Amino acid sequence: MENTIKKLSALMMGILTVAVCITAFYVSGVRKEAAKELERASGLELMDYYTSQSEDSEEELEHQMRIELPEKLTEADITIESDVLSQLIVVTLKGIGHDYYYEHPLLGSSDHIDNLMLGGEQDVGIIEITTDEVYEVRWEIRDSWLYLDFVPPGELYEKVLVIDAGHGGGQPGAIKLGVQEKDLDLAIVLELKALLDQHTNWKVYYTRTEDADISLDRRVQLANKSHANLFISIHNNSTTSGEMSDYNGTEVLYDEKKPEEGFSSKRLAEICLEETVAAAGSQNLGLSKGNSIYIIRTSQVPAALVEVGFMTNEEELAKLNSPEYQKLIAQGIYQGIIRALEEGF
Repeated sequence: MENTIKKLSALMMGILTVAVCITAFYVSGVRKEAAKELERASGLELMDYYTSQSEDSEEELEHQMRIELPEKLTEADITIESDVLSQLIVVTLKGIGHDYYYEHPLLGSSDHIDNLMLGGEQDVGIIEITTDEVYEVRWEIRDSWLYLDFVPPGELYEKVLVIDAGHGGGQPGAIKLGVQEKDLDLAIVLELKALLDQHTNWKVYYTRTEDADISLDRRVQLANKSHANLFISIHNNSTTSGEMSDYNGTEVLYDEKKPEEGFSSKRLAEICLEETVAAAGSQNLGLSKGNSIYIIRTSQVPAALVEVGFMTNEEELAKLNSPEYQKLIAQGIYQGIIRALEEGF
C-alpha cells in the first residue's frame, strides 16, 4: 500500500511539474509575442500602449510627454531642438540605445501629435515628434523622468507674429542689374528683426533668416498653426514686362475676399502702407487685391504683403540695395506692427 501511495505521489508530482512547465512556456511565449508586437509598433502605438497602462488622467497628459531616464543621464546629455516650419521637435538622449524605448515607458497624449519616430545610433537615442500645430517646448527632469510640455505660444506671450522674407534659395525672385530680390527681402527682414527683438513679451517667428528655399505652404502654415496675431510678407516689385522703367513706389496687397471690418487683412495692409511710406518717403501706390496670391488667400490670420519698391527702376533699386534705406523700410513696417497691435490685432 505504501509503495502504491509513493507511486501515485510521484505520478502527481510529475504531472504537476509538466503542468508548471507548460504554463511557464505558455506565459513566456505570450510575453515574447507581446514583446514582438511592441517591437513592430510605431512610436505612437508604443506611447499609446504604455499610456493605457498608466494611472495618469487624460487632462494630465493633454500636452505632455514623459520618458523614464537612466540613472546616470543628466541634463547635459539632453538636447531638444524645434523646427517650427515643420512642427518637428527632436529630442536627443545620450547614453541610451534604440531598444531602450521597449523597456521603459514613454507616456503622453497623441491628441496633438501627428507622428512619433523612435530611433538612434549606438548610445544616442532620438525621439522625433511632429505636432499638429506650432508649440513652444518646455521641459524639465524630475524624479528620473524627462517631462516635455507642448504649450501654444499664445499662452506664453502677449502677441505672436510671423514675418516672411519672400523667395529664397533656388527661388531668387526678380533679378535686376545683378541684384536678387530674395537678398533685398531678407536684408529688410533682418533689420526688422533687430527692432522686434527688443519685445521679449512677443513671440516672433520668421519663415527664414538666411538664404533658404521655403515652400509657400510652410510659410503660411507657420502663421496659421501658431495662431499668429498677424502675418507680414516682405517682397519687392518689378514691372509686368520686367523691363526697366521710371515706375516706382510702395504698394501693399491684402485679401479682398475676406471681410474688411475689424482686424482684417485690408486694415493691416492700410496701416503697413501708411507707416512704410511715411518712414521711407516712397511714393504711395495704394492697396492692391491679393487673393490670387497663395499665402494671402490661405492665411487664416490677418495678412499683408508689402511690395517695398520697384527693382525695375534704377534709382529705386539703388535705394533698395542700400543698408540705410533698408533700415528706413524696416522702421516703417515696425511702426505699422506697433500701430496694428495697439489697435487690437
